[in-house]
Amino acid sequence: MQVKGLTLLLSSTMLLGSTAFAQSNDFLELRLSTQHDDNISRALLASDRYSDNQLSLALSGGRMMPLRSADSLTLFGEIGRRQFQHYDRLSSSTLTLGASLQHKFGLGAYAPVLSNSLSWTLDDSQTAVRERQLLNWDISLRKRLSVAWDFSAGIGYERSEGSKDGARYASMYSPDNDIFDFEQGSLFVSADYTFASDHALSASYTYVDGNTVSSALAPNPALLGISRALTPDGAYPSPPWRTIVAYTLASKAHLFALNWSLPLGQNSSLTAGYSRQQINARRGVDYSNDSLSLTLLHILK
Repeated sequence: MQVKGLTLLLSSTMLLGSTAFAQSNDFLELRLSTQHDDNISRALLASDRYSDNQLSLALSGGRMMPLRSADSLTLFGEIGRRQFQHYDRLSSSTLTLGASLQHKFGLGAYAPVLSNSLSWTLDDSQTAVRERQLLNWDISLRKRLSVAWDFSAGIGYERSEGSKDGARYASMYSPDNDIFDFEQGSLFVSADYTFASDHALSASYTYVDGNTVSSALAPNPALLGISRALTPDGAYPSPPWRTIVAYTLASKAHLFALNWSLPLGQNSSLTAGYSRQQINARRGVDYSNDSLSLTLLHILK
């Protein structure tokens, strides 16, 4: 899908919504988070593993518009900045535009809700080969089981397209240097429990059948033999006369996440999170990374 076409589509729909829907709900949120990742390079060898801290700031907002008694449409957008502490060239700015259609099967808080979401993201990285566009499509079903328990599950599709690849960007390592040109699918499930104190505990699992971009000091025969694309990666400093290369590998990934959220007032909350990702590529090439995060959310509107 062309970026210009999607932008025009969303802009036209937002304009239509502002004139045709009187009963609409606007929202605006500010999110500040810090995260530590012990393997940001998704490296196989210990010598290639890099860990770092990042600080993220995002402003998101949108409009929810009822269509019929059981249906609603939400238009949303987000601008964000992610800054790394040591590896500054991994830092990036993002712009996201999207829409989500919700259908509620019945009345009341316990009726299941089906959501169908489409979004486009521009990731403007400070390292040229990492610049890309993302198209995401998710379908999920949410069901509140009780006052405390909430359950959701769904499937996702992602199409990634690198902005700085193709023949004119080809390197001496390979003519196939489009490391961020791929598609992948996912399955996800999550359960949330809200305590009487309004603290909430959330556990989730995501399975991804797709690709992993792994960076390592070249030459690396194990990665070279199974890579689909590769290119020099300037996001990490390399030793004299050596080059760090980013490889795209077909992989299956398992992501486990646990989050604890507590309210800080009527419009704010603080969430502490832990996640572990296990990635399996071909020929016994396996990766893992753990991350810790702390997120402050403030609802502006």
